[in-house]
Amino acid sequence: MQEEVPNELYREFMQDIAEEIDRENTIISDLLTLVKMDRKTQELNIAVTDVNDFIETKLKRLRPIAEKANVEVVFESNRSVSAEIDASRLSLAFSNLVENAIKYNHSGGKVTVKISQTKALPAAHSKPTDYALVEVTDTGIGISPEFQEKIFDPFFRVDKSRSRAMGGAGLGLALVNEIARQHGGQVKVLASSEQGSTIALVLPLS
Repeated sequence: MQEEVPNELYREFMQDIAEEIDRENTIISDLLTLVKMDRKTQELNIAVTDVNDFIETKLKRLRPIAEKANVEVVFESNRSVSAEIDASRLSLAFSNLVENAIKYNHSGGKVTVKISQTKALPAAHSKPTDYALVEVTDTGIGISPEFQEKIFDPFFRVDKSRSRAMGGAGLGLALVNEIARQHGGQVKVLASSEQGSTIALVLPLS
């Protein structure tokens, strides 16, 4: 509202406003997605999918983000894994995991995505089944033990100031958790230290 303000200052303010609008838009979109997923009538569009090809396709789209942050992205697999999944929702979950690993990494760091097949008991009354295990490992700042269970709660952020600066609202991992749950799987922190973290997405093959 000031008069005779330099053009450079106007540009700076307009850029700040535009970035804040983008951040708020992302929060609203994530909230709407969570609300839609919470509806019991919402059904999954399940189809048999080659998870290896699925991951490689998503990583191609995410590598430019990693290159901008000077982070290397590597995909490791020793076998082909196919699973019955909703590819659209899993795309959102997987992208959130990898983008987080890039965001909270160090310049010159690395993100390794590894896929394997494992057996697990999802519940005491369930029969053993085969699972796809997708591990996302970074060389970032790590997650303190007391926060490792909370990071999947909506709006929880370990470092609020840093998360805000990066556009985070604490909804990404909550979405990952909900999508994994809908598939009968889970997401969890496998390991974390000052040298980085490994978060696993575990999904039944059928």
